[in-house]
Amino acid sequence: MAFYFRSAFCNREVTNINDDLRIRTLFDRILQLLSSTQPPETASGATLVQCIAQINITNLPELINCDIKQEYDQIYLLINHITKRLDSEVQHAKINLLQAAKNGPMYGCLSGINALLTIIHHDKYNNQKQINEWRIVFDHLIKICLEIASITGPIVSSSSPEGMMPMELTDISGKDEDESSNGQITSQMLLVCCWRTIKEISLLFSRLGQIGIKYIQNENQYRFINLKQVHIICNYYMEQLLKSRHCGAYELAYTGFLIICEQLWSSNCDELCNLPIKWIENGIKMVQENNLDKNKLCLTRRSGGLPFYLQSILTDEPIKQRGQQRTYVAKLMETLLNIIQNDPDTIQIDGQVLENSRKIHAYNTVRSFYRNQRFANDVFPYIERGLHLSITGFTSSIWMIRNSATLLLSTIVQRIFGPSKTKDGEENLSKKNSMTSREFFNKYPSLFHLFYQQLQQTTSTRSSIESLSSSCLFAILLILRRLYPSPLDGIDCSLTLDKLLPFVIKCEESPLLRIREHSSKALLALIHHDQYSTIINQQISQLMKQPKDKIRQNSLHGRLLQINAIFESMKKNHLQFTFDSSLSLQDMLSSLEWCIYQIHKINTPAWLIILQYTKNNCSLTQCCYLELLYNIHCQIASNDLTNSITHYMSNIIKTADKVTIGSDDLTRILTRLIIRLENVQVQFKLFMFVEQTRTELSFVETLVLENHLSLFENNLRQWVTDLLLTMDLFNEQLYTKACELLLKINDKTHNYERLTRRIVELIEKLRRPMSLAASFNLISELLPLCSSSKNNDEDLIKLVYDRMNDFVNGESNDECACAILNLLSKARSCLYNSCYAERKCQYWGLILKLSSFPSDAVRETFIKVTPLIIDDQRLSGVFGANCYLTQNILFEYFTCDALLYSTSDLFVNLVVNLFIDLLREINSSDEDEEEISLDRRLWPSSEGYNNVFVTQNESCDHYCACYGKHLLSALKKILGKSSQVNIDKTIAMIRDQCNRLIDIQTEAYNRFLIRQRSTVRLNLMIEFLRITHSLQGIQLEKLPQQWTSHY
Repeated sequence: MAFYFRSAFCNREVTNINDDLRIRTLFDRILQLLSSTQPPETASGATLVQCIAQINITNLPELINCDIKQEYDQIYLLINHITKRLDSEVQHAKINLLQAAKNGPMYGCLSGINALLTIIHHDKYNNQKQINEWRIVFDHLIKICLEIASITGPIVSSSSPEGMMPMELTDISGKDEDESSNGQITSQMLLVCCWRTIKEISLLFSRLGQIGIKYIQNENQYRFINLKQVHIICNYYMEQLLKSRHCGAYELAYTGFLIICEQLWSSNCDELCNLPIKWIENGIKMVQENNLDKNKLCLTRRSGGLPFYLQSILTDEPIKQRGQQRTYVAKLMETLLNIIQNDPDTIQIDGQVLENSRKIHAYNTVRSFYRNQRFANDVFPYIERGLHLSITGFTSSIWMIRNSATLLLSTIVQRIFGPSKTKDGEENLSKKNSMTSREFFNKYPSLFHLFYQQLQQTTSTRSSIESLSSSCLFAILLILRRLYPSPLDGIDCSLTLDKLLPFVIKCEESPLLRIREHSSKALLALIHHDQYSTIINQQISQLMKQPKDKIRQNSLHGRLLQINAIFESMKKNHLQFTFDSSLSLQDMLSSLEWCIYQIHKINTPAWLIILQYTKNNCSLTQCCYLELLYNIHCQIASNDLTNSITHYMSNIIKTADKVTIGSDDLTRILTRLIIRLENVQVQFKLFMFVEQTRTELSFVETLVLENHLSLFENNLRQWVTDLLLTMDLFNEQLYTKACELLLKINDKTHNYERLTRRIVELIEKLRRPMSLAASFNLISELLPLCSSSKNNDEDLIKLVYDRMNDFVNGESNDECACAILNLLSKARSCLYNSCYAERKCQYWGLILKLSSFPSDAVRETFIKVTPLIIDDQRLSGVFGANCYLTQNILFEYFTCDALLYSTSDLFVNLVVNLFIDLLREINSSDEDEEEISLDRRLWPSSEGYNNVFVTQNESCDHYCACYGKHLLSALKKILGKSSQVNIDKTIAMIRDQCNRLIDIQTEAYNRFLIRQRSTVRLNLMIEFLRITHSLQGIQLEKLPQQWTSHY
């Protein structure tokens, strides 16, 4: 719309009376938008007022009721006019801010002024009279903005701004029950009004700074704003950054203050140029002397705006020499890190022991500098020290300090290793998020000694590893697991990683599960591939030698995790494991069977000795030991090992009722072992175990990932079928995975009619798109396998069509649409029957409807499945990869099918219904003149808006237009075999809508509210009426001539 507006009227004077009326109507609409309570509408008004300011309007003073007769500046007049409107809204806000938030929020007018300030060509103002006029305007804007900030400031500075509702703003006596019930909504309206107003003030002050600061030479030599006004603006920013508690307020204040500081650092005025230096020196002094006002700064909001305040000052600090640090950034980092290092965690105030707020602010502030990419070179020398302090902060007894240290650690780790390159983050780290241990410790040598010292202290005794200080192990192991061995480790390097190895292994005894898990991953960073078998043998030997009655479950679990982690790495690197000569598989199996259960001898008075088996009650250690046996079995084939595993599995499955934690992991490893051993007998017992422990999801997920299921397919197929037939839908994830599993193992000779009916019934109850897609994919495989009587077959296919139509005509989802396309292609033999015109028509209706979906994923699937539906050479190669051409061929075959019948009423009705659906989809709410609105998604790219909207909508409109032309072309060809009486009602309806839309579009054209989608819709309706010879009574003469020239 804005593009049309500019192309039609920019660079020419508006003197025509019709243009005059349209400009007046548009200007009134802009003012309404600027006073709207809807933020998107105020954004629309701001962009439109920017457009109208660039049009040469000869009678602008009359439009805004201004008496100026001499030469004037349009931007100046518009800013003046909107400022008067802003003054009125401010007066209402002084009386009752709540009513102002409802009826006249101030941020809309401020947004319009900001939009106009961005297009001011301030270099062209050389006339002193014009400069003085702008000085008056800017001075008034500064004063009114400060007044607004004093009104809205208490809301955004509240300790809980989301629910802030000052008592003086409410009239309790005058409330009725309905209003009181909407109190939460009212408080949110108030908050939105206040923080958006603060946001616009911050942006407006930054615009004034950009316009005026560069012209200031001294106190007496300036152009638009003077030194005093600059100080006022800067004080406002400092007030907002240090007092506001709403992140939206202080983050936008940061953006504006950043622009101001950039202007100050490069200013020609010495006083202004020294302001940032003065501020940062005062800030450092304030931090050193502990003069931070705890009542102003909010600890729970990451210190609020304090980090933003310091960053905005230092971001544009000049660099004296390339490659060097900036002076004051280095000074601030040293100060903050010294506070973290030397300050105690607690302080005493009036006899109360409280957390040291200065230390917490230092943590949060220094973290913000590590996080900001613009300070990457400046903070690089402090990464080592910052990492050191974050690790030691883990041992603090104050939760807020531990929390800040955790955030600092994650920021520095990301700064060192980069953002995560994998979806599952910590579970499977990418090589791009790692580095060799040699490179890491050469960059940060002091960390090696820190790691060594901390690991030695915390793992020296059992009490130390179980104390609070051991939490720093998590931080150390988190870093070590991101390293991997270098071939040059130990060569020309004083840092020998072997020193850390025994301590990392000792972490297996930690009572914290995450530390035990991280230790197993960190171990791989310290050993080379040729040491894997040696370490495994040593670990197993030590485990065998330990007394069974003294070893703790935590220690056993941690050691087994470490061994399994090495085996996993060997598998990835295709390495072979061998036992040492001093250790045999049989010895290991006999010595470690207590990991599953223990054997006790009970002596009776007689000669009989009874053996009592006591189950290991820890499912986690059982699971890890079974995983160890699984890993060994993958490396070494042994009958003894197979028999032992089978025996262990049988005993565990028998005691399913005693499984507590780790049941999901236990089910996974049992499933993998049964498939590995190809043990069909134990499989039946596993089904019972899964049902007793309610771990069906883990069981099915494991089976979906396994490849060798041929021996178990029959049993699994029956189990999954029964599960789908009897399950409820409380767990849609299990249903989805079960469908995927059956899709993988279905029997091509089996009749799945009952199951197919069940899935078709369940589709109505499903909510997740993934579950719906899995259902349609499974039906595509099962439906061709259903063989029953003709009546039952017709009934089932009718149900399938109903479910597909329910989706296609309802809410669209790309994944489900792709699944339906696959169903239509794979089950074509069932769904498409040339003997039944009705079924044929249903089939074509779904295909054609899905071909109109604008999603790239659906279009790609459509291109892939169309050759399976239509055997045409044109669909191969580059030609077939074009969605528009594929759709064109599809309509050719559809038309040919329709013309095969003596009467084409069904197909005509189908095309007409598809056409009506298309008109509904591209309907832009033009049914009523009052509903004409400005859709900013159709605008050209401008500041603050994403151009993706324009690209998507333009593509959508073009695709809809092409699809509509295909429909009308098919209708024209097959209409001759149909009685037009069948569509007379549709023709009458479209004729009425067409005339109504012509009236609306004509009015919209006069008001600059033309919408592309409305134009596409109108063109399609007129073409439909032309094909059906029903253009009589259509008022085409009302439309502009350039629109009707091709009709």
